[in-house]
Parts: sequence; structure tokens; C-alpha cells
Amino acid sequence: MLAARELVQNVSDRLTGTFQRRTLTLLALVLVLDYADRTLVGALGPTLKSTFGINNFQLGLLAAAFSFVGAGASIPFGMLTDRVSRTMLLALSLVLWCVALGFVGAAISFGMLFGARIFLGAVSATSGPTTPSLIGDLVPASERGEALGFITGGQLVGGGIGLLLPVIITAFTSWRWAFWLLAIAGATLAIAFWRIGEPERTGSTGPADPPVADPDHGNRREEGPQGGKEEEIVEERRVEPSARAILTRPPAELSYLDVVGYVIRVRTDLIVLTARSIGDFFFQGIATFAVVFATGWYGISQSGADLAIMVVGVGALVGVLVIGRIADAVLRHGNLNGRLWIGGIGYVLATFAAYPAFLTHSLPVALAFFALAGFFLAGAGPALDAVRIDVLVPEMRGRAEAIRQVMRTVAEGGAPIAIGLLAGALSSESATGLQRAFLITLPLLAVNGLVMLVALRTYQPDIAAAVASDKLLAQRSGKADA
Repeated sequence: MLAARELVQNVSDRLTGTFQRRTLTLLALVLVLDYADRTLVGALGPTLKSTFGINNFQLGLLAAAFSFVGAGASIPFGMLTDRVSRTMLLALSLVLWCVALGFVGAAISFGMLFGARIFLGAVSATSGPTTPSLIGDLVPASERGEALGFITGGQLVGGGIGLLLPVIITAFTSWRWAFWLLAIAGATLAIAFWRIGEPERTGSTGPADPPVADPDHGNRREEGPQGGKEEEIVEERRVEPSARAILTRPPAELSYLDVVGYVIRVRTDLIVLTARSIGDFFFQGIATFAVVFATGWYGISQSGADLAIMVVGVGALVGVLVIGRIADAVLRHGNLNGRLWIGGIGYVLATFAAYPAFLTHSLPVALAFFALAGFFLAGAGPALDAVRIDVLVPEMRGRAEAIRQVMRTVAEGGAPIAIGLLAGALSSESATGLQRAFLITLPLLAVNGLVMLVALRTYQPDIAAAVASDKLLAQRSGKADA
């Protein structure tokens, strides 16, 4: 309840606050709607099966096609993010998203439903690349953890709405209105993005002062020096830039293959990408089998399992809101590696918290430990996502994030298959097999956290390289203009 109250207060403050706060709130609301829609398909699963006469495989196909089409679509949207107005791109995508949702609600056959979900998956991909790109330009480096935590909270809130909305809607009218109501909300959000304006693209460490939009929705920034806490620290310590991570060619001239090469050369980004994908694997694996495991292992009903999932979700929501702030505070006190330490420790603590939850048959005890595991696992994300923004040249963030979306989709798509196969091989009893599968694979999550120790050697040189790349490209652009 406290987490929900804090989130509502944050939303209220941001809607009436600065251009920066309003834009971040709109980005969070995009994820609320996106994840509410994604959750709706599972929550309405029995209804969709009876309405369209489909089986479990076809129901799963709706989710899988949505995810993989979205991963593919994130590549061109990543390119557009680095080249055009991102707020206008989001506004247009939201209009198409609303149209697609309208067709989902109006579907009269599985073919129509499937086609609408594929189209929806494609247009939903816009928020992946645009969100970190906008955050990098809107938020100073020392505040990015909190901003990313607030926006990530939108995913968790959206998931909760997706679980509750069908219960409310179907008590009064057709299930189709669940999708149509989201479409109406999306149309309102599209208008807001259309009106809010585009922030100026800044350097790798972001603005020193919050950006504002002028009355004509142009690009303007409050007066103040560019740069941030990270640039100040690496310059004070005379950190030598990583030579392989310095970008010497204009980002607009690079092909996607060049972008992949750049991501590989920025070792910190590559390490964090891998770690985040492993974290996504576990999060999705647990989410997929949560109801099956809870009903079989703890002997509760499906409605009881849904309630238990929401309790764990609250723990995750508190994690993304709190841990990002802690990571920012550590940075402001001069510890540049604090985000890596906090993200890595979060993965390790999530592992230790999850073990007792899987071993006990007591639901109250399990809920406490699962909520704690969710707190650390979800909370590590914003801190590590801030690290990725820190080490990337601004004009590369959209395309680099598209790579992240592809890796995330592969991890999330592979989790149910891998864990399901392992569980089946370990026991013929469903809940027992799942318990053993998670107990065996959980150490990988702890190793994932320890891998952050490797990034401690590369993080500061990669930040220095991003700053050096900014300056080099600006000098060359100035000479070309002259």
C-alpha cells in the first residue's frame, strides 16, 4: 500500500511539475498501458479459448508472436530513435497501438486476433529504444537510477492492472472492453506526447540542469553548463578513456553491424547486457510458472495464487522505486562504481532470498522471501540500466537499446521452454519438477551478480571514452560546419 501511495503521489507531482517530470511520467504511463495489454492476454486466456475455440498452444502463440515481432521491430525503431523526434515517434506509434487494440477487441476469428496482436507487437516496440534515449537527455547522470526506477514501476503497475481489469470488466460487460478501454487511454497519451515537445540531445553525461520545452514545442534547455557528476569524477581522477570504446565516426554513418561492433567494444555495456538478459530469464521463468508452482507446492487455489503474485509484485515495485534512488545517492557521494556494486549485490541477494521460498511449504514464509527476492531482482534493473546509458554515446542509445530488446526477448522466450523441459526431466510431478529446476538454475543468478566485478575495471574508462567521443565528434562537426 505504501509503494502504491508513493507511486500515485509521484505521478501527481510529475504531471504538475517541470517538462522533465511530465515527460518521464508519460514514459511511465506508456509502460503501464503496454504491460497491462500484455498481461490481459494471459488473464483472459480461458475466455479467449472459449470465444475463438483455440487451444493452449495457440494461446501461447499469441504471446510468442507478439514478443518476437516486437524484438524485430525494435531494430528499425532504434534507428528512427537516433534520427527523428522521439516524442513525435511515440505519439504516432501510440495512435497505431490504439488502432491495433481496437482490432484486438473487435476480432471475430483467431486469424483476425492473431494478425492484430502481431501488428500490436510491432508498434509496441517503439518504447524500448526511445525510453533510455530520452532519459539520457532529460535526466542528469546522478538522477538516472531514480528516473529509471519510476518508469520501470510502470511495467509492474501495468501488470497488476492487466490482472484486475478483466475481473472488473467481465462483471459488467464483454471482455472486449478491456482492450478498448486501454485504447482510449492510449489515445489520450498520444495527444500528450504530440503536445509536449522534444528535448535537446545532450552529451553522454546528460544535462546539468533539467530541460524545458518552449511554447512552440521546440528544443531548448535551461541555461547551465553541460556535463554531470560522472564527467566531473572521471576528469578529476584523470581516468584514461578506453581506446576501443572511442567512437571516431559520426553515429549517423554507422550501419547496424557497426553498432553491434560498438556495443561489443564498450565492454561495460556488453557485460551489463548479458547480466540483464540472465535476470530477465529468471524473472520471466518465475512469472510463467508462478501459478502452476504455487497451486501445486503450497496447495492454494488459482485465485489465491493470483493474490500471492500481486504481493510479490509489490515487493518488486518497492525495489525499483527504492534501489534506483540509493544508487543515485551513492554516485552523488562520489562513488562512481556504486551502481555496479548495487546491481551486482542485488542479484546475489535475490538468489539467497529465493532459496528459502522454494524450500518451504509455508505460504506466509514463502511470500516474505519471494517478495524480498523480487525487491532485489527487480531493483537491480534500474541501477544497471543507468550504467548502460552512462557509457553510450547519445546518438547510439536507440540502436544499442534495440539490441538489448532482442536479447531480452530471446531470454524471456527461452525461459519457459528451458525451465519447463528441465522440470519435466527432474520429476513427473509438476510442482516438484519446477522447484528442483529453479533450485538448480538459481546459482547462475548469483554468478550473474559476481560478473559485475569484471565491469568495475571497465566502467570508468568507458564513461571517459563516451565523454571523449562526444567532444571529438563535436569538434569534427564544428570543423565541417566551418
